[in-house]
Amino acid sequence: MNASLAAGQSAPTSNFDAEEVAFIASIQQAVEERGLDNVTLDDIVRHSGIARTTLYRRHGGRDSIMAAFLRQRLSADIEECRKLAISPAPFVERIEQLIVFAILAAHRHAWLQRELERGLSDPSLDLLASAMKDASDQTLAPLLRQAKADGICRCPAPFEELHRWLLVQIFELSRRHFATNDEACRVVRTFVMPVLALNAASTETDDKIDFIYRRLLEIEKATRQGSQPCP
Repeated sequence: MNASLAAGQSAPTSNFDAEEVAFIASIQQAVEERGLDNVTLDDIVRHSGIARTTLYRRHGGRDSIMAAFLRQRLSADIEECRKLAISPAPFVERIEQLIVFAILAAHRHAWLQRELERGLSDPSLDLLASAMKDASDQTLAPLLRQAKADGICRCPAPFEELHRWLLVQIFELSRRHFATNDEACRVVRTFVMPVLALNAASTETDDKIDFIYRRLLEIEKATRQGSQPCP
């Protein structure tokens, strides 16, 4: 990846081939130079060296390209969230850790912190919110959905409504600056976790949720590789 990228950027994962990683790196250069709001297709052409017609054919328009850029930048975070989701910690603690980790995304990515502090237009905020939802759909949402189904999550709101609310909290809190991890944990424990109303899960329920989540990961991996998961 280009040496000019700021420290703290997410590393590409194995889901992205070398050509795509190089393309994303060129977009990162454009973002560093112009800011997320101001990057144009011409900027992407200039930094990537790919003709406009080829860009449209391969990647779509500007918004599609920027959405792919944000997904790739968050890909390492998603992998880390998956590790947190299947850690040996108690279920309620894992949910809290996932929420805090998601909130602190901007602190881990210097370019994202700058963009949020600079202020983003509604279209750019929508793209970022969509990328965060994609990340949640692969990590936090399956755990929360199962917690609702098993009665661990006692919040009376329907799952979709609760998930939307939680994403809003994560997104809004991610725009704040937290001096320490503990400060972010305190805010989540005080203002977010009480709404989820999570009961401590029994060992049996914990194991069941872990099994289901690991199974979902296997299915997703098999789908990406074009094979069928074992029954």
